[in-house]
Amino acid sequence: MNKKKFTRRQFLHSSGVVMVGASTILAGCSGSDKKAEPTPPTPPEPAPTPPPVDDELNITPQNKSLVFIMLDGGNDSFNMLVPTTTGTYNDYKNSRGDLSIARNKLLPLNGFTDSNNKSFGLHPSLPKTKALFEESKLAFVANIAPLIEPVTKSEFVAGSKPLPVGLMSHSDQFKHWQTSRPSERINDGWFGAFADVLQKSKADNAISMNISLAGSNIMQNGKEAREYAVTKDGSVGLKVKQNDNPNLRALNDVLSGGFDKMLAVNYSTAFPKTYIDGISHAQAQHETFKAAIDKINVSTDFKSQNGQESDLASQLKMVAKSIAASGDLGMQQQTFFVRYIGWDHHSELLNNHKGMLTVLDDALSAFQTALKELGIEDKVVTFTGSDFGRSLTSNGSGTDHGWGGNTLVMGQDVDGGKIYGEYPEITLGNANPLDVGGGVFIPTTATDELYAELALWFGVDKNDLPKLFPNLGNFYDVTKPEAPLGVLKLS
Repeated sequence: MNKKKFTRRQFLHSSGVVMVGASTILAGCSGSDKKAEPTPPTPPEPAPTPPPVDDELNITPQNKSLVFIMLDGGNDSFNMLVPTTTGTYNDYKNSRGDLSIARNKLLPLNGFTDSNNKSFGLHPSLPKTKALFEESKLAFVANIAPLIEPVTKSEFVAGSKPLPVGLMSHSDQFKHWQTSRPSERINDGWFGAFADVLQKSKADNAISMNISLAGSNIMQNGKEAREYAVTKDGSVGLKVKQNDNPNLRALNDVLSGGFDKMLAVNYSTAFPKTYIDGISHAQAQHETFKAAIDKINVSTDFKSQNGQESDLASQLKMVAKSIAASGDLGMQQQTFFVRYIGWDHHSELLNNHKGMLTVLDDALSAFQTALKELGIEDKVVTFTGSDFGRSLTSNGSGTDHGWGGNTLVMGQDVDGGKIYGEYPEITLGNANPLDVGGGVFIPTTATDELYAELALWFGVDKNDLPKLFPNLGNFYDVTKPEAPLGVLKLS
């Protein structure tokens, strides 16, 4: 067992991580508690994959950022990306029933057919996503999810192959998308592994290269590294309420002076010393971050069609400003964790999904436009994930938990205008080798494959990919010259 010593400061931080992590899990389980059918078999739980003896990564420093948007709750992504060729659309309509979208409402993805000559369309709430796809700045990855190794339908039914721990569970799948180690429940993510290497000697009051817009998370948690959490409005420091009333201004001055005196005291006992030391470092980080961000101006309009700026759009605006300020923050490489909650549509799927996809569509488009405005479009790749895909069949007015689903990757370095992976046949029952019941699909692309390619783009040495993703060898041979999927333009 790997034993790690904690300073008091690290213990206090870790305690906060535990409390926030608990709320994260509960938030991810919002909505109906109804379980998807069928319940997966329970094969013997696989032993955790031991890390290599030399588990430190080789990463080439370069000016690049990865932005992960977690669509928290389980996006019904087979209504996001829909086949439109006559036969396949009819299969989709028959399988989805009252949850299907009329073919003439879908937004056709012009210029693309897959290897089986199938055409596709997007949900009508995604016109800007369609434009990015046709500009070759966005691509989809079909039927992807965490996998330990490839599994067939018969192996699934027999329980003869290892399956992700807690399959179809919000809390477990939410975690697996952040670690890509579905054979075990761990609290270290692959973004965290980057910071362990690139910021090994980071001073306590320096800002982490891993910036979160959603508080503590697993993805950016390393062996030593932690995220730097900000809000859509920026970093948070010691502050008092600003007011023009002279009496209140005087009170504010007294409070500010009190803070300064408290931070200046040299405490002799351990607990107050550790507490004040933590506050002092946090304030120093806040002042550094705020000074850097205040220099960045973004004129891109992040407002949605209703004239309001969504929380997601505001978060992505802060991400854009943070990337543009990376020089003043003293870092080249950065990762960002963004969370958009509310995708657990057990009921009222059509209306709720429509509204949330509109928010996503507006925010993605504005973000990519802002990156171009700031001159950093070539330095950023954005990708989404979600707990799981959802069942193809309706439970009345919504869908239940599934497994495989579709996701997207966006950026100038994306070989866009394509769908990667294998988009499944949208049929049900024994005739479909991927349907294990109720339209729950076995994934045909592992998160390892997409994540390995993102890591390569970020600068990870190809031979070190198995250190990040121990199951990668079950899907991809690192000795081969080609990339795992080909979704990115790798130099």
